[in-house]
Amino acid sequence: MRVELIKTFQFEAAHARGGKLHGHSYVVDIKCAGDCDDQLGWLVDYGEITDAFDPIYRALDHRRLEDVDGLTESSLAGVERWLTARLTGLIPFFDSVRVRIAGDCVFTPMRIETADAFGEPARIRFGFESAHFLPNVPLEHKCRRMHGHSFRVEVAANRLNELEPHLRAVYDALDRRCLNEIAGLENATSEQVARWIWNCLAPRSCELGSVTVAETCTARCVYRGE
Repeated sequence: MRVELIKTFQFEAAHARGGKLHGHSYVVDIKCAGDCDDQLGWLVDYGEITDAFDPIYRALDHRRLEDVDGLTESSLAGVERWLTARLTGLIPFFDSVRVRIAGDCVFTPMRIETADAFGEPARIRFGFESAHFLPNVPLEHKCRRMHGHSFRVEVAANRLNELEPHLRAVYDALDRRCLNEIAGLENATSEQVARWIWNCLAPRSCELGSVTVAETCTARCVYRGE
């Protein structure tokens, strides 16, 4: 019985492409292919893939890719080549690896009319790709290193039609940037980014309800102007 298994990981990193320092949330799909073990009924234990990938993940996550040992090209294709060289022979039945960016990489605002799990009302979602570091955390904290995310923003307001035209200016100010270089974001936590966006939009009289900023798909901050 021949099968293909795909195990997905995500890491957060910065790089300088086109002369501009910014960052992304990178998604890594590792594919293994081969014949299942007759007794166990599987090809390879997913946990074995995770354990093998862990030191590679730690070499990439919360880093600037240009600083990663042996990684000479920080494009998606360059990262794939770097990963392929390290995964070949390391993971049983390794076949190939693909790297993609979690975000949209373009301004694509989307209206969401239904409330979320915590009751956030109608809102508009968009994303931006940026780098940052947190200068006030301890030196050994991983967020002290330059890294990046595919940030996701959701802005809730009573007057969405009036809000939408102003979001492009916010996107243009944040996208493909090192956030720490923006006035007011010297300590660019997601909390401070949410407040910064609120302060940009509040004078527009759109009756803001909240600004949510997510650095990853598992963590987000909600600010309500307080």
